[in-house]
Amino acid sequence: MLFREPDRTLPFAAALGGVAIALSLPTAALANNGLNLIGFGAESTAMGGADIGLARDTSALNTNPAGLASLRNLTVDQYIATSYNLDNSHADRFGNNQRSSKRFAWLLGGGIAAPLGATALTIGVGLFVQGGAGASYRNLHTAFGTDDDVSAAFGIVRLTPGIAWQVTERWRVGLAAGLVGATGIQRVFPGTSVTAPAGAFFGAQIDGLQSQRFGARLGAQYAVTPTLTIGAAYAMQVNLPLSNGRLTANMSAIGLGNVRYSDVRLSGLATPREVGLGAAWQLTDQTLLSIEASWLNWSRALRTQRLVARNPDNSAAPAEIDQTVRLDWRNQWVFAVGMAQAINDTTTIYAGINLGRNPIPRETLNPLLAPIGDKHLTFGLAHHLARGWRVSSSLEWQLPARVRYENPQSPFGAGAQERIGYLALLLQLTKQW
Repeated sequence: MLFREPDRTLPFAAALGGVAIALSLPTAALANNGLNLIGFGAESTAMGGADIGLARDTSALNTNPAGLASLRNLTVDQYIATSYNLDNSHADRFGNNQRSSKRFAWLLGGGIAAPLGATALTIGVGLFVQGGAGASYRNLHTAFGTDDDVSAAFGIVRLTPGIAWQVTERWRVGLAAGLVGATGIQRVFPGTSVTAPAGAFFGAQIDGLQSQRFGARLGAQYAVTPTLTIGAAYAMQVNLPLSNGRLTANMSAIGLGNVRYSDVRLSGLATPREVGLGAAWQLTDQTLLSIEASWLNWSRALRTQRLVARNPDNSAAPAEIDQTVRLDWRNQWVFAVGMAQAINDTTTIYAGINLGRNPIPRETLNPLLAPIGDKHLTFGLAHHLARGWRVSSSLEWQLPARVRYENPQSPFGAGAQERIGYLALLLQLTKQW
């Protein structure tokens, strides 16, 4: 619990019981298939994330690696994206009704791929932000009679080499495997420190958490007919235990001031196992339809989190803080449909929809872990320039979502409410030789 009456033998650990709650969230307000982005690169996003059967640029490294085999020329994709917080807000019974001060978020990504000589193999490498969400609230009214801040930032990035093989005229298979990295920081009422009457609570700040692990994704595509391609993709779960952090606990209420712990570890964060099926159908020479269904195993990836902090700089403070909190996320089905319409030989427009159930139970929701959006509309435009250049863009609208909840691990009381909604714009530049 985030606050309660202090235990006589372990008062500090009891009072710091909720420090880990906010740490499993990303930095950018761009995720909403759980912690994942709905798409990667301009075409993938503009098609609503319906990319498993369609994947045909370097973003295939992070969607369906088999699609890399369709690139028979040296190809470089680079993109930049920004999101604008339309209504990432928190309200509760203490009179708070505040929009997150984190209005904009930015990310970069892209990849490079090329055929391997005269073989049927294509190799590539890409850098992708896997997920992003987050919030920062200033001067919230607390249960302890203070006004204080809560914020968190967490990011997951993939550096992904890959290879694809055009097995036959109809079959393609691919593998992308590389480094998955994560970083995190948070603030939970760092200026607040009380022991009574509401119960012991010591505000805290955590900085510098990071993790690096191996992750892999497999994919296949099959051309049923010259106009219909089906695809399948599988991604392994990647556990991301965070370490090397520093925790500063405000123990002023018991005369210790700010106590700094130099060894902080947070376990229990992971990207989910994913299984997806998709199909891309060239309806006419000008019109392409793509559909996809994906299953994300959040119930295994985000069950509980354990925070352990050691090595305090004050000998009067406890030598170790050890606390576990529940997350209990649910598995998630995501359905996506996208359409591309060629206006002429050089210009294509896109539209898509992405639907996925909110995976977070009301009992474990909190303001800093609230990717509750479940509906996205997307649009896009691509234009071919001379000499192998192409510019493309996507606009993603995460429709407003609202959840009222009661989380016994948080200090916001019954009837707290989270709202979320954003616009995201992505611009991409592609060059083929």
